[in-house]
Amino acid sequence: MAEAEYTKRSAHLRMSLYYIAFFSVYGIAIPLWPRWLEHYVSIEYVGVVLGAAYWGKLLFVPLTSWIADVTGNRKSILTLLAILVLLALLILPYVDDWLFYAVIWGTAGAALSSAVPLSDGLTLRAQQTVGVDFGNARLWGSISFIVFSVLVGAAADYYGVDAIYVAMMLVTAFLLSASFLLPGIRTEPEAGKAPFFKPLSLPNFPLFVVTVALLLSTHAGLYGFSAIHWADIGYSNAEITLFWVIGVVAEICMFAISGRLIRRFGATPLIAVCAVGGMLRWILIAIGTSPILLAFAQTLHALTFALLYMSFIAYIGKRVPAAIAASAQGLYDSLSMGIFFGIFTIVAGWLHQHDGSYSFFFMAVLSAIGLLLAGLLWVRVRRHDRLQMTSGL
Repeated sequence: MAEAEYTKRSAHLRMSLYYIAFFSVYGIAIPLWPRWLEHYVSIEYVGVVLGAAYWGKLLFVPLTSWIADVTGNRKSILTLLAILVLLALLILPYVDDWLFYAVIWGTAGAALSSAVPLSDGLTLRAQQTVGVDFGNARLWGSISFIVFSVLVGAAADYYGVDAIYVAMMLVTAFLLSASFLLPGIRTEPEAGKAPFFKPLSLPNFPLFVVTVALLLSTHAGLYGFSAIHWADIGYSNAEITLFWVIGVVAEICMFAISGRLIRRFGATPLIAVCAVGGMLRWILIAIGTSPILLAFAQTLHALTFALLYMSFIAYIGKRVPAAIAASAQGLYDSLSMGIFFGIFTIVAGWLHQHDGSYSFFFMAVLSAIGLLLAGLLWVRVRRHDRLQMTSGL
């Protein structure tokens, strides 16, 4: 189907449905999947199994991003990734060694999270061609995350942790169905190009991608071990999912206003604000045991994820040509959710064995490093823009 055959409303509904399906899977995979894993894999290997998915992205993301830019077709790739996740989940009950779990979940988790830059790239393309509002389409995924994490968390408390696996199977089938309905909006490829590393030649892009990837990857401790840490200090599965709900509600609110904030202040200074939010959030989670303190820390998800990610999208949309946008997003995702997340998840697992708070103190230190990089990026981007204005006179 050609781009012209999609109206703004049609593309918006199709992308929103995909986000609902995708984040129904993520609403289980992020807060609850580690709780299921620890019943089948000893705790010292949970970090390795989770980290394998991030390392697997070092293969998946470059390959899928390259194919997306060469062919201009993201829909078919997203459908194939959903099929792969479903097949991997079907195999898991038949293995009983942590190494097999690492290989199989490493494949499934890599395929699942590799869909993020591709689907967001498709939404960005829909925004550029038919006027879809990125934030408004994406926030439906956040709402879905809340609904499914709460429902499945409660089901796990009532029926046992195997309810988590059953739910993962069902929502992954839903994801596959939604992927068939995605708009077939394409990007015109650059003939004869192999563009994956081309964005690195853009001014300030290497510093930008390292900065945002580092800040995003500070969520490694949260995604991998917050559920286990909060369970250790006395919270139930349902209460743990409520903490996640608070974070996602804050995320939804930020998605709704992020466009205005970015237009007012610019993407690069807001990245520095997000870094400060990360330092505060991870310290509070490290030291906090009361529900009020932890709930406040979770509201900072509005900064550490939502505003950070929308600043990333805004930067890509303004400073990266559409023909290599998938590669730019793939480089970011390979670094943040691949290399950095893989390393930091394993380190967080090692630190968690010593003390549940140590992994979050480590994330606070990483946020401080990210703040320094964000400040440098801000200065360099302003200098580049002034030079561009001067040369244009």
